[in-house]
Amino acid sequence: MDYFKLWVEDKQSILETMIRNLAADLEAGYNYFGLSAKKQRGEIEAYKCQFDSEMEYLKTLDEKKTNHWCRLDLIKRGAISA
Repeated sequence: MDYFKLWVEDKQSILETMIRNLAADLEAGYNYFGLSAKKQRGEIEAYKCQFDSEMEYLKTLDEKKTNHWCRLDLIKRGAISA
């Protein structure tokens, strides 16, 4: 199983959902500069930074270790079962 590919797809799906949720709130009339939207933008940025940091870390591992790390992270976050 290619856990790295699954991990990337899962992370990107979560990010896309966060962005869609913000867009839906704005369409519903939320103020872009209001507390809710500001908080969501901050969470999106933090998630992107975390993802980038994790990707940088994974570059330091060989393919087998990367796949293992991604599998463990997917299990830890509840994306897959052990």
